[in-house]
Amino acid sequence: MTARGILTTAAYVLEHNKRRLLILFGIAVVVLYFNNVRDIVEGFGAFIANSPTLLIQLIILMVINIGGLVGMMWFVSRPRTYTVTPDDPQIGLSFNDYRGQPDLVDHAKTLVRILGGVERFKLAGGEMPKGMLLSGQPGTGKTFLAGVVAAEAKLPFIYVDASGLRSMFWGVDALIIMSLFRKARALARKYAKAGHPGATILFIDEIDSIGMARGGVMGGQMQMPVGGMMGGMGGMGLNTLLNQMDSLGQHLEDRWKHRIGRWLGVVRGPVPPKPLVFVIGATNRPDVLDAALVRPGRLDRHLNVYVPDADGRRDIIQHYLSKKGHDPEISIDLMVSDSVDWTPIELKTIINEALIIAHENGRDVLTYKDWLQARDNRTLGLKQPIASMSEKDMRTIAYHEAGHAVVVNYLSKEDRISKASIIRMGDALGVVQPRPREERHQTHAEELEVNIMMFLGSRAVEELILKTKTANAVSDLQNATNIAIRYVGVFGMGSTLLTFPPSQGGVAPQVILLADRLLDDLFEETKRLIIEKEYAVHALASALLQKKELIGPELDEVFKYADEANPEKAVPFVRKPVKLPKMAELAERNGHLPVPVPLQPVIPGPDPTPIPGPPEPLPRPTSHS
Repeated sequence: MTARGILTTAAYVLEHNKRRLLILFGIAVVVLYFNNVRDIVEGFGAFIANSPTLLIQLIILMVINIGGLVGMMWFVSRPRTYTVTPDDPQIGLSFNDYRGQPDLVDHAKTLVRILGGVERFKLAGGEMPKGMLLSGQPGTGKTFLAGVVAAEAKLPFIYVDASGLRSMFWGVDALIIMSLFRKARALARKYAKAGHPGATILFIDEIDSIGMARGGVMGGQMQMPVGGMMGGMGGMGLNTLLNQMDSLGQHLEDRWKHRIGRWLGVVRGPVPPKPLVFVIGATNRPDVLDAALVRPGRLDRHLNVYVPDADGRRDIIQHYLSKKGHDPEISIDLMVSDSVDWTPIELKTIINEALIIAHENGRDVLTYKDWLQARDNRTLGLKQPIASMSEKDMRTIAYHEAGHAVVVNYLSKEDRISKASIIRMGDALGVVQPRPREERHQTHAEELEVNIMMFLGSRAVEELILKTKTANAVSDLQNATNIAIRYVGVFGMGSTLLTFPPSQGGVAPQVILLADRLLDDLFEETKRLIIEKEYAVHALASALLQKKELIGPELDEVFKYADEANPEKAVPFVRKPVKLPKMAELAERNGHLPVPVPLQPVIPGPDPTPIPGPPEPLPRPTSHS
């Protein structure tokens, strides 16, 4: 600062504090009028001499009267945060460790470059983003992605569980959040590069714990609860979080020494840019978050972390297999096909479980059979054979499962059977597990019809071959019924384009009639298939009775030998097309429609902003007996 600048600042400080100086001068004149200078100097010296003792007494009184209650409230309610700084890296992750989602990795790399300070971006007028929301089903890698960003960004990183930001004491949650952001800004200033305000990454896991919509699911968070000071549990936490992320406070001074300097007039002018606190929120429920939290300017970016596709699963499986002993001939293609809709953590867990199974069997490498057993242990339960089961029951279960498998083998060429078993696992006495040969992202009517026939295959075998009906088919019939109802009433694949989704009032009678007709038609086709391929049913049931469990290649051999032994019957099965009656035909047959379905009144209201999410899954074509 030049001499002229110093004189200008001094003149401004004198002018700014003129009234304060006059007041102090008046107080000094009054004191000198009633006391001589010697008494004043002696009194001031005595005060200075006794000031340490007075200060200690004052601190003790404050601790006893205020610190006890406040300290207890803060200690009980303090959040468990984890801080990582650039000079003490603790997260040993990199972008190479995040597998299966290359698009997310590219996005994360761009974010890291911007947060690190890109001069070209700033010169172009770019502004730093304020936050990012990661949403997706559990296990898709949201927290893992945040850890990778923290490790690669070389910036201060604070991790906190959102549930730790809520307090049982009214108002303490607001103090916790303000303290958290104050700490984040201090770290950003400490590790900022020269000429940059600095940045800190604040990762709030399960942000829906504090960010639920006000007046919605939480129902009026700002009202004082019955418990008074002891009834916080949300309180002002969300409002404080919104204020800290984006408000006029971003343009005002927050450091006490600078605020005192401005009060005295020593510091003037606009507040320099504050450090960026980049908030990353992770949640499994983006639909319940408050609209003010997810608006631009706070959580600017919304990334859906989906389950990996086929290429992503292949990358993840190869990555984890490379770290474990495995059969070099293991089929990666089959493992990818078996794991449709699996999350990365499921893939990692099941591969590790497969190695445990191999170790229990005295081997150092896992095989495809170990993988299948680990998958079944996870999804169905441990194998628990029933040693005392009668031959009749065992034969019934074998033919029951053979009915499912025959339908899949001869009708669904886009699917394969990964395993057929008559060993008890969990609640299932037997199981047939179809899997798509290639990943599919659309559902066609023919696929649903084949799934219905697959579930009905067990009852068809019971009636045609075993000459009986068993209660074991109840889950198969329930699955077939559910698919038929959705086929007709939800997807509009029947004879009408009208949709009648199931509600609390039940299923529309029209849908029940059409679904029943659909089940009847497909059951007749299933029985016709079983009659034509009866030789394959007997062959597979015999193989199951002999080996108890067959995997994909073994099942293919059974069907191949059965077809070669019966060349005159080993011809493709041609299905008859499904034809359901029209609504007008139902009305003409009954004289009227079964029950008129009233339309729901349309209530005008604000157009909600849709938040993308995964569609509701269809029933999986997996048969449990």
